[in-house]
Amino acid sequence: MAGAPGVVLTAGAVARQLGVAVPTLRSWDRRYGLGPSEHDPGRHRRYTVEDVARLRRMLALMGEGVPLAAAARVVLESRSDPEPARDGGGTGALAVGRVDRAVRGLARAATRLDVAAIRERVEERLVQRGALATWEELLMPLLGSIGESFERGADGIVEVEHAASAGILAALHGVRPAPEHGRLPALLACAPDEQHSLPLEALQAALAWRDCASRFLGARVPADVLIRSVDKLRPRNVVVWAHAARTARKVDLDAVGELCPSLLLCGPGWSGVRAAREHRSPGSLQETVNVVLESGPRLPELSQESKKARAH
Repeated sequence: MAGAPGVVLTAGAVARQLGVAVPTLRSWDRRYGLGPSEHDPGRHRRYTVEDVARLRRMLALMGEGVPLAAAARVVLESRSDPEPARDGGGTGALAVGRVDRAVRGLARAATRLDVAAIRERVEERLVQRGALATWEELLMPLLGSIGESFERGADGIVEVEHAASAGILAALHGVRPAPEHGRLPALLACAPDEQHSLPLEALQAALAWRDCASRFLGARVPADVLIRSVDKLRPRNVVVWAHAARTARKVDLDAVGELCPSLLLCGPGWSGVRAAREHRSPGSLQETVNVVLESGPRLPELSQESKKARAH
């Protein structure tokens, strides 16, 4: 079907292809204008191959941790603005669009596969702006551009993605964890077979920046391991990331939900899982941080000196 000219699909068919619910597709159409473009008088609107491709690109961006609204904006801008991206990197550079100098510099380092330079630039921004702002202002634009390039099948993008992830992870791992006092505020885990762990790495750093402790079980956490970990630690919040519905469905939500007061389901994979509707699904890193912080005692804002120490 992919690439076939003139093919149109119903919302139900597209929902099955993408692993999301039909109401989710309607919400994306209503809120962001990413809906079916084919319309015949007297019939329901239909999705074209191009419509589905845009939705796939948006889901790929969300899988890299880009919030829904930002991912939709990137996809819409790529459709309506064919102007070459200003990346400052010359031939073979990663196209990052209209972004500030810091993002362009990070993109050039990623294009060169310079992991050390990527780490240095991210660490510098962490000291200057903190973990949350670093994710939203520096890393999201970069990861969004990598996702777009991956969808287009750009040459060498796999190497670029690995270098970027390695440098970013090294910088985030340099953020000093917050000490634990009393009940663990948050336990973070990727769904079974889910290898996209970078969003939760960023969440752990953002929580540490607010002096909020958390533990991260890592990628591809088996369902039984998650249940036993939650039972043992009894955290106030459990955050589970899933990029795809096939990995999200492997989580026993009932068992996990019975063991913790708050189960937060993050990532695009949950939109196609009916049982997930009974739990909260924060739409951004900022919202997830806020939910975790609001569930416990109010924490004072770190001083500038403490923030600098936390980043090293």
